[in-house]
Amino acid sequence: MKAIPYITFNGDCEQAVEFYRSVLSGKLEIMRYKDIPAGGGMSPGDDWKDKVMHASLTFTDGTCLYFSDAWEASPAKIGDNITVHLQVESEARAYELVKKLGDGGTTTMAADRTFWGSVYGSVVDRFGVPWGIEFELPRQG
Repeated sequence: MKAIPYITFNGDCEQAVEFYRSVLSGKLEIMRYKDIPAGGGMSPGDDWKDKVMHASLTFTDGTCLYFSDAWEASPAKIGDNITVHLQVESEARAYELVKKLGDGGTTTMAADRTFWGSVYGSVVDRFGVPWGIEFELPRQG
């Protein structure tokens, strides 16, 4: 089993996932509301047809994140119920991602070495999504 965070937006999903791909890399796949087959039970309005019904950003190790725009009549409450926690491969990468994801957003905890043996930092990005970035330091002993 693997956990896949799913982040829902209110019409700016495509901009968000393009930003995340620019920072994190990975393969992006997007399905739009207009791709719903006839008789699929959903009929988006003209303004919503090009919005993201489902997107996935898959990384080289096989893990991924899922995204979508909320159904137009049921807006999402962004940022209140999810934090995307990333465990990264190096100390330098932790500092880099906190800086890049925080660009245009708010740094809630600057990246630094912690008492629990990691480099950790957290941000709320410019789209309102909270992120925790962590690199576990090698144990001394």
